[in-house]
Amino acid sequence: MHNPYTVPISVKCIVIEDGKVWLRKNERNEWELPGGKLDEGEQPEQTAAREALEELGARVSVGKPVGATLYKIIVSPDENRGVFVIAYVCELLERVDGVEHIGEAGLAEFRAFPFAEISQLPMPSFYKDWIANIQS
Repeated sequence: MHNPYTVPISVKCIVIEDGKVWLRKNERNEWELPGGKLDEGEQPEQTAAREALEELGARVSVGKPVGATLYKIIVSPDENRGVFVIAYVCELLERVDGVEHIGEAGLAEFRAFPFAEISQLPMPSFYKDWIANIQS
C-alpha cells in the first residue's frame, strides 16, 4: 500500500509598496514573506489575498506565482517533514488597515525593506531568489 507524502501548504505574498518589499520576522528570527497556510476549499490565490489583508491590511491583486519549493524546517513541530511554499507577486491596490501587530503565532513584526537590503537579511535563500527575480 502506498502512503502519500503529505505536508502543509504555505502561500506567500510578494507585496511591494513605495519601492520596498514587505517582510515578516518569524519565531526563528528570520525574515520571510507574509502569508500563511492554505485553508480547506481555498485556492492558493485566495489565500494570498486573504493573508495580505490580514497581515498587511492591504487589498491586493494576486498575480502570477514566482516560485514554489519544499522547505524543511527542522525545529518546527508541524513542518519538520517539510512545508510546500508557493509565492505570488501581489499588486497593492489599497490600504484598508495597518499592519498586524499580533497574529496567530503571537507578536508579529512586519517591515518594508528596500530591494538592496534583502540579500543581507537572515532568510531562506529561495525567498531572496524569488524577490530578486521579480526585480529584474
